[in-house]
Amino acid sequence: MNHFFQSLIACLTAIFTVFTTPAMLTELKNKGNIEGYAQQVDAQKELADLSCDENGDFTVLQFSDTHFTTGLSFSDVSLMRKMKDQTETYNPDLVVITGDMIDDGNRGAFNKSYVLRTVAEMFEEMDQYWAYVPGNNDGQNYGTSADVTAYLSQYDHCLTADVPEVSGGSQYSIDIFDGDVMTHSLIFLDTMDYDNEDSDHIYGYVHADQVEWCQEEIAEKKAQNSDVKISVFLHENTPNFFRAAESGEKYSDRYPAISKQNEKYNIPKNQSLDDIFAESGCVGLVTMGHKHPVTAECSFYDGTYYSIAPKAVIASVLITIHTRADSAKAMYDFQANL
Repeated sequence: MNHFFQSLIACLTAIFTVFTTPAMLTELKNKGNIEGYAQQVDAQKELADLSCDENGDFTVLQFSDTHFTTGLSFSDVSLMRKMKDQTETYNPDLVVITGDMIDDGNRGAFNKSYVLRTVAEMFEEMDQYWAYVPGNNDGQNYGTSADVTAYLSQYDHCLTADVPEVSGGSQYSIDIFDGDVMTHSLIFLDTMDYDNEDSDHIYGYVHADQVEWCQEEIAEKKAQNSDVKISVFLHENTPNFFRAAESGEKYSDRYPAISKQNEKYNIPKNQSLDDIFAESGCVGLVTMGHKHPVTAECSFYDGTYYSIAPKAVIASVLITIHTRADSAKAMYDFQANL
């Protein structure tokens, strides 16, 4: 009940702020339009390296598909409160939002920049590092995914960036150190938004230059440490998610395996991504959002965990990476948090 009143007060306070500040009135009127931000702000910032704990463990709290609209609605404020509470409860080394952080903007009430600013300032106040990878909705209206990345990159605790002249709005990696050794790396890929020219499916796909960048990034990590393991965060799936649903091994009896995939989510053009992951021999986890399952799902397939986070209003996922484990299968623990 306390959370209800805290959320209500926060919502009313935000609304009062909007309607008493001329700049905010203008922002609301233009729906928080950030078009062209990527041309004004360089998102190629150097990202901080992170460290595991004394046991070699590193924790990631994954939220996905928040679908915020204004940052002012009761549902938005309530979800932000939930995210803050769970972040404080689990005290992760990194929070990750795997896409569709913002809704597509076609609703009457919408404020893109206010949502971005509110979420970013929440994590700044908490002194919490967090990362973001675009979903298909984030760049659909009032600013592209590249504009969103550029906007968020201005915040010290937001570890997000983009590579110039590579398709998509956000490609980057974050290295995890165990003492002086780079022992694990997190790679973030924009799986694009929609593909109106492809009759096979409605969603976009990772382009050849992105695959090439990812392959080079993995090679660079392996050159630094031949035993490195890599976790990949994206929004939409690769064909191996379908294979994991068909013949993967359930993570545990207490955690649902990946369920049968709806064919509309199939993106066969992402096969090249699966190919380089398999070729590398060091990708232990590929985790996504997008599908909105009723609970988190996870299966082990062909030497890699495939994980799908539910919509954030349902649950988050706490991923513990045991960086000193001698196999990918022993390297991860997953916990769904309602």
